[in-house]
Amino acid sequence: MCKITIDLLDYICRARVILLWHDFVIFPFPLINKTLFLQAKDQCGPMANELPQTGIDTLLENKELIRKFSQQKVALLTNQSALTKDFVPTADALSKKLRGALRCILTPEHGWSASIAEGEKIKDGRCSVLGLPIYSLYGGDKRQLEDVLGDIDVLLIDLQDVGVRCYTYPATCAKLLEKMSKDRKEVIICDRPNPLGIHQRGPMLDPEYRSFLAFLDIPFQHGQTLGELLLTYNQSLQNGPLSLKVLSGERICRPFAYPWVPPSPNLPTWESILLYPGLVLLEGTNVSEGRGTSLPFTCIGAPDLDNQALVDFLNNSSGIRARPVIFTPQSGKLKGQECHGAHLLVTDFLRLDAFSLGLKLLFFLKQNYASFKWTEMEHKKGTYFIDYLLGTPMIRQTFDESLPIGEILEKFT
Repeated sequence: MCKITIDLLDYICRARVILLWHDFVIFPFPLINKTLFLQAKDQCGPMANELPQTGIDTLLENKELIRKFSQQKVALLTNQSALTKDFVPTADALSKKLRGALRCILTPEHGWSASIAEGEKIKDGRCSVLGLPIYSLYGGDKRQLEDVLGDIDVLLIDLQDVGVRCYTYPATCAKLLEKMSKDRKEVIICDRPNPLGIHQRGPMLDPEYRSFLAFLDIPFQHGQTLGELLLTYNQSLQNGPLSLKVLSGERICRPFAYPWVPPSPNLPTWESILLYPGLVLLEGTNVSEGRGTSLPFTCIGAPDLDNQALVDFLNNSSGIRARPVIFTPQSGKLKGQECHGAHLLVTDFLRLDAFSLGLKLLFFLKQNYASFKWTEMEHKKGTYFIDYLLGTPMIRQTFDESLPIGEILEKFT
């Protein structure tokens, strides 16, 4: 009964039909006392000892597909963070099932290890354990990649997206579909839940600001899985849609119910993922979002910032608490500089609206941090990184007009 109650409530929360009111959880079923529900949840014991069923598990259980792919030339786009529900790396599991049919591995930003720093170009390589070549889609040999794509029969994709448009994995996949559309190859996407759920927040893309960071025509926090995004994008391919199929698993993500496996080095915890839609906005400013520290995307700060005032401001927000911290980033912007700021602790992820929190943070910093600046683009004088991060200049322009925060939130959330 406990598991059923939790799964049902999690689903309803993600479907936006839940209403928390005083001491009851109200939805289109008999009333459940909130205290009893929380007690039941506490009695469910520790974190699950397996990961949720995802598309790779669906594929591995499909004997017909495994038999088919075993007779073809297969490429796999993935990294070492993609695991089966039994914690086996996807590449290992497929190599064992498909044997010699798995010909190579393709990797996105952050590389095969999923631990290389953001923006760092990665050369092609080889996995000594699997005995397979690794072709980097983020800095590898483009001519060699074209030869590889021309030789394979089917592409399998298994990557964990994080639900925010500026995260580069969906753009990487979309550009790869464009390359493959010339040869009409088959594509199978082993889907994974969106860790931020179905909520959509933030601006749509302004086509004039399309870039690798803002590539797809979706809201900033898009509320879709990687498979759903690519199904839509596939229909827009200039050479016509590919034969593309999405293999699904669990649709609903359950934060903290099972271990989080970092898909990139600066999103190591559930807290960093849940706060990412808001704190990533600080990348467009001269304020640290925690890169280069042990608390990326869960702490913020800058030299001479009044951290107690920041903490008091943050502690009026729903779903989080904050504590004052002093830290010195070891890499990235503000490297080696002592920063005063706050460490954010997620106390109720169901009440947390991270994107709105990010806008409130920008408002606070503009009002209270005298040294606050928007970061200018290095190679485009007079342009700002925040505009390309968000895919529109409207948010920066709105803040520069000094509108009340209520109007800003109403306009963009």
